[in-house]
Amino acid sequence: MNSQCRRSTPGEDMVREGAARAAAHRVRSVLLAALLSAAVTSGSAQAPASDAAAQIRALELAQNVAIAHGDAAAMAKVTSEDFAFITPRGFLLSRAQMLQGLSNGEFTYEYRQISDLNIRVYGDAAVVTGQSLHTIQQGGREWSDGYRYSRTYVRQHGAWLVVVWQSTRED
Repeated sequence: MNSQCRRSTPGEDMVREGAARAAAHRVRSVLLAALLSAAVTSGSAQAPASDAAAQIRALELAQNVAIAHGDAAAMAKVTSEDFAFITPRGFLLSRAQMLQGLSNGEFTYEYRQISDLNIRVYGDAAVVTGQSLHTIQQGGREWSDGYRYSRTYVRQHGAWLVVVWQSTRED
């Protein structure tokens, strides 16, 4: 038996790494879609405030994953058509602008975590305040920041949707 070891070329290594990343992204997308679907549809009946708060918490965690992975499709499922995002610098972005920013790969998250969630439910509306810590890569630069944010949800046709998201940088 004549066995030979052949080294792979850098191009072959890149193709294998790219395929592995693509497969991992597909798995993450499927899991995230399932989590978002369960969280959005679980609000179909008028639930007690504690159940609604649990649904909102699940949406917050799923959105954090979607944002960290630039998953615009997942974010589109949980934002209302008239959604508005007020950026830390005070810019007002529409839903389309926010989704475009997520999907164009202009920046990537190396790390993103949310904490200090306070969820208040008012019938078919809810307000969330929390803290976001993240490390971002953009244009060859990397930086870490902390933000306080608020999100307002409205239950429309049995599903919780974000209507407003406002973020303020912590100094």
